[in-house]
Amino acid sequence: MAAELGALSGVTIGGRYKVQHLIGQGGMGEVYSAEGKNGERIALKVLHDRAAKDPDLVARFQREATIASHIKSPYVARILGAGKDRHGRLWIAFERLDGEGLDDRLKREQYLPFSEVAPVVSDAFQGLMAAHDADVIHRDIKPANLFIERVADGTERTRILDFGISKMRVRAKDRSEPSLTAFDATLGSFAYMAPEQVRGSARVDERADLYALGAVAFRCLTGRLPFEGANALTLIALKLDREPPSLASITGDEWPGTVERFLAKLMARDRENRFGSAKEALVSWRQVCEIMGNVAPQRISVAPRIVEADDAIESTVADFADSSSNWKRR
Repeated sequence: MAAELGALSGVTIGGRYKVQHLIGQGGMGEVYSAEGKNGERIALKVLHDRAAKDPDLVARFQREATIASHIKSPYVARILGAGKDRHGRLWIAFERLDGEGLDDRLKREQYLPFSEVAPVVSDAFQGLMAAHDADVIHRDIKPANLFIERVADGTERTRILDFGISKMRVRAKDRSEPSLTAFDATLGSFAYMAPEQVRGSARVDERADLYALGAVAFRCLTGRLPFEGANALTLIALKLDREPPSLASITGDEWPGTVERFLAKLMARDRENRFGSAKEALVSWRQVCEIMGNVAPQRISVAPRIVEADDAIESTVADFADSSSNWKRR
């Protein structure tokens, strides 16, 4: 893989994007900093040669480009183009953003004050509204896929990234549309995943994304995940059998009932008890934020332990995935 990565430095992809340096990599491909013909700053996602030999992975990569292009929102990373170069490399070009991932911010900070969490969640709800309006279910909302962008006026805006395992919602008239997700396949990140998604990703709807964003908000506010287990199977059992804990039970502090009730509804174990849409959740969240403008919890009692649970659970999940024939990480 090292040879592949080095070989792309200085290469022009798609006849228009000159690769500068590697900025990230995953199971399916790498993401490079690149420059467009007019000096545009680009994040270029390139499929591994290895993955390009798997027709399912190729189809999923190409579908990501198609799905992302359907979503128009200032709260979702914008796709600029996609294609295959003369060497057969598949690529997707996104606008490159200035800022940091929410996951990086959480690694630096044990937890975040409500005043910082409020706009992150609000922006993410708006990004989800645009995705869901385009019939797209993200299925992998987590801190690593929420990017806190530094805007030119000095403010911050959160953008949703990575639609690599998203799916198009199939409407009744299109029931014959094929799906790349096997009925029993589980895609996503267990730490933030809704209970119904643990059972299978093919039939989840937008309420799974709402649950995941609730888990992100919980993690930001408390420094802990709603559910933590020594291994993936324990974590899954907890999600399937229990309602998420309250903020107070984790932090030892008293939180306003409006915040507790909001998160309890957003992360209800039964999706029928959650908000019905991102728009409905956003309206309620804004009401919570108005109240929290005057009432803020005092973070003075029991400090939560420093969290390394996100990484630990992801590692455990990777081990679990390797031993499970019906679960495929991207």
